[in-house]
Amino acid sequence: MDTFGFFRIILFCFFCRKSLAQNAECNVQITDVDGTLMSPSYPLPYSRGLNCSWRFTAPAGQAIEITFGVVNLDETNPISGDCTDTLRVFDGSSSIRPFCGDGPGWPRTPTRFLSVSNQLTVRMETDNEDGGGMGFLASYRQVAPRTEHIVGIGVEPPAIIMFDRFRTQGVTPIPLNRISMRPSAVGFDPIDMVFYYTDISSPHIGRIENNGGGHEIIVDQGISDPLGIVVGYLTGLVYWTDADRNELSASRLDGSFRKILIPDGSGCTSPQGIELSSDQLHLFWTCQDRIERAKADGTERMTLVSERLTATALAIDHENELLYWTNVNRGIIERINLDGSGRESIGGHEVFAQSHGFIVEDGVLFWSDPVEKRLLFAPLDISSSRYVAQGVPRAMEGLYYYKSDRLIAEKHQCSNDICSQLCFPDGSGVSCDEVTPLISDCPNDITNSTELSSMIFWEEPTAVARSTRETPIQLPYGSRSHAPGSLFFVGTTRVTYRFTDDVGNTAECAFNIVLDLFIPTTTPRTTSKAPTQPQTTQPQPSTTDARSPFEEFFSEYSLYVIIGASVIVLAVIIATIVCIACCCGCCVCTRRGNGRENNITNDYGMNNVGPTRPPLYQPGTNNPGFYDQEVYAGGDSSTYYSKAKF
Repeated sequence: MDTFGFFRIILFCFFCRKSLAQNAECNVQITDVDGTLMSPSYPLPYSRGLNCSWRFTAPAGQAIEITFGVVNLDETNPISGDCTDTLRVFDGSSSIRPFCGDGPGWPRTPTRFLSVSNQLTVRMETDNEDGGGMGFLASYRQVAPRTEHIVGIGVEPPAIIMFDRFRTQGVTPIPLNRISMRPSAVGFDPIDMVFYYTDISSPHIGRIENNGGGHEIIVDQGISDPLGIVVGYLTGLVYWTDADRNELSASRLDGSFRKILIPDGSGCTSPQGIELSSDQLHLFWTCQDRIERAKADGTERMTLVSERLTATALAIDHENELLYWTNVNRGIIERINLDGSGRESIGGHEVFAQSHGFIVEDGVLFWSDPVEKRLLFAPLDISSSRYVAQGVPRAMEGLYYYKSDRLIAEKHQCSNDICSQLCFPDGSGVSCDEVTPLISDCPNDITNSTELSSMIFWEEPTAVARSTRETPIQLPYGSRSHAPGSLFFVGTTRVTYRFTDDVGNTAECAFNIVLDLFIPTTTPRTTSKAPTQPQTTQPQPSTTDARSPFEEFFSEYSLYVIIGASVIVLAVIIATIVCIACCCGCCVCTRRGNGRENNITNDYGMNNVGPTRPPLYQPGTNNPGFYDQEVYAGGDSSTYYSKAKF
């Protein structure tokens, strides 16, 4: 054996003993509430042949969060992420794929994991080749269980898709194809745990619970091309943009009481992306050639950016209070402060020139690639990018980042009916706004007396639309139950008018027509004062007008006159019928006998007389109903009745 071979054996034994010693030190159980974890020899290069396992256990009901601040292990292909030496995290029985530089699907610093149970294991394995990096440095702590998801809209098929922040794997999607054909954007209410989305094929705003229940359409009137949506969960509002109608609208979470905050013709063309500030006091949205801001109720509107710009998607970094957007013309991402100052470009990517979802969270940019069907991420300087998942359904505008531990109120600020319609935050509390049509001149109840029925007149109500902050628009009534001059009968009848504006807000005017029964008496009138006239807005005759004796009599006894006349007419009809019947029976046709004795009948179908019964008339009797005529008395068959007349 040469000298060089001898030294190699000595060196191998040294490292072997060192790795064995380090393996003994790094296979441990950890139950501390928090602390720091590092690879053997950190920050010096780690040894080869390591097989370390750190097993964490927390009390029942707790989870373990571990954050890798530094990860520097050998890798053979930095692009693909194939590793020679690896770190692997086991969450219970499941394993997250090994990594050596980046965490799987997340930026290099920090790479963070959260267990779903009270146990978690970190394993480090190195090969036997020479050389190695400095290893890793991480911190851990016991925390309450929580979830973090990236939420997007899937189109093929329509669904809400989610990716687990800590395990970088898909969560069971929530299908939308029962109602939705082409969803576009998504928002979330973390108080009620409900997703809200837009659909551009059968234009509507829909919502569905995070467990897949309660799927319904909340807005489908006055909507054409909704491309952006955001939920103002603090006061219970949902906002959306409509690129075809050039509008920005808001409504309650159930779609009621809709208001157009930015109307067509106000200078904003094809609005698309929309965001709310952290305190939800201000709205931000993109137009075709600008980015604008206003208070949550649409007031104090201003332009933030208008030069060298064609913006689509917006995102707010809530931690640093910065507004990000994609500049389609230049294929870059830019940002400004929320007051419009400090505009700067932070980098570009070929996919930014296309329509895509876009969010910022924890110092990381996430966006979707609609062509390659990928969900990507990059640090804020876009120095490098990798994908969270590939082969996913096409994600559109409106990615949303959900964190279960985000501090939110237990209920909406306006859940106690503080406002009857819309409720907007104003910094010191809330401000109320009413948007239903405003009705004028709704009649009061009309009361009158009548003997049977009466025609009632009134002045019809009017209304103006309040669904926009522009000049109020006069509205015709959409429907009414009765028209002025209709005939009403004794009793109470409800009259309603309904007004509906162009976005579906409705208001109703209702009043009663009350007619009491008037019973006339025979007591002589002691006053010439006319009866109370029906309440009406039409000109009425004066109650002091003189009336003729006939009018006085008919007013007093009209009911009896009508009944008497009806009886007389009925009697005349009956008498006429009787007379006609008598005239028709005044003659009995004469008929000759034909050799048979019983073939003669009278005109009334009476039985023939014959030898077996007495004739209708016997000579010598005084029958006042017949004239004395020749009558057959039996015997000779040639004898016949001549006539028998009444």
